[in-house]
Amino acid sequence: MTFSNFTTQDFLQHPDFRKWVLEQDEAAAAFWAGWLRDNPGREKELLDAKEILLALQAHTHTPPEGAEAETWNRIARSMEEGAKVVRMPVAKRRVSAGMWLGYAVVTIGILALAAVWLLKAEEITYETAMGEIRTIELPDHSVIRLNGNSGIRYESGWEKGAPREVYLTGEAFFTVTQQPGAEPFIVHTNDLQIRVLGTSFNVNTRRKATQVVLSNGKVQLVPNDNKNARPITMSPGDMVVYSEATTTMVTKQVEPENYCSWRNKVLEFTDAPIKDVVRALQENMGVTIEPEDAGLGDQTFTGSIPLDDIGIFFKTISRTFDVEIEKTGSNSYRISKHN
Repeated sequence: MTFSNFTTQDFLQHPDFRKWVLEQDEAAAAFWAGWLRDNPGREKELLDAKEILLALQAHTHTPPEGAEAETWNRIARSMEEGAKVVRMPVAKRRVSAGMWLGYAVVTIGILALAAVWLLKAEEITYETAMGEIRTIELPDHSVIRLNGNSGIRYESGWEKGAPREVYLTGEAFFTVTQQPGAEPFIVHTNDLQIRVLGTSFNVNTRRKATQVVLSNGKVQLVPNDNKNARPITMSPGDMVVYSEATTTMVTKQVEPENYCSWRNKVLEFTDAPIKDVVRALQENMGVTIEPEDAGLGDQTFTGSIPLDDIGIFFKTISRTFDVEIEKTGSNSYRISKHN
């Protein structure tokens, strides 16, 4: 196999690729820079493999120097702050050296188990800046594509037979692996629990509600405010929007790619109201766009907008609706009719 035909798995296993990503080796960095010049169309795959390798490395937790002492300190603080101390009457009997040794062994065993548990139950957190898209591989090899201005958290070291749980704010696209033991995969948002066995879907929590769009497979939704409700089962192409604050639910059939194209740094729209396009640009690019004419927001837009070139959107609506675009700040624009 030639370097030009490398798959993501080949990148991850190649020694020079690992040296470049994990060790910042200069010779390896020079090699991959040259490879990228010869294969410019493979840049996205190379960078995605780099992000996955960094994420995998992050899951291999090596406690830093002093971590053991800090763990014991945390145990001591927990005992002082959270435990109720009861003074027991003193028994007037002699304790042999053997008994003291037994007590010491039991005490050390309990504290050692507590220390292992505290180190094991580490919470992993990822957050992205506005405009940043990150690929994260989870302990079960499921993959999350995390959109900008978003965050996830989960416990490290998922145990076999236990639910795989992720907490999301913002937006992410999930590709979930199916496990032999059928351990459920649960995404938690402020509004819903999304229960999955093996599928791919998009979740957006940015608009005071949770929007779920299913690309393939099957998921079940359970509202946080009614855990005993019958789960809502989704099929590919379904979109469900639910708000716990208003207890309103909207369901309809959509083209999934229009809702998850952001993972390729492009926004896709089909007959979308311009006010929805403007909102999506604000959420993904951190820009402010103010149409002077309220009626313009109800007009529809069909097309693709690269997340690094908002000018394409402005050129299209300028020609179609005879409007002009004025830049009013570093990240703000005004749309007004031609005089």
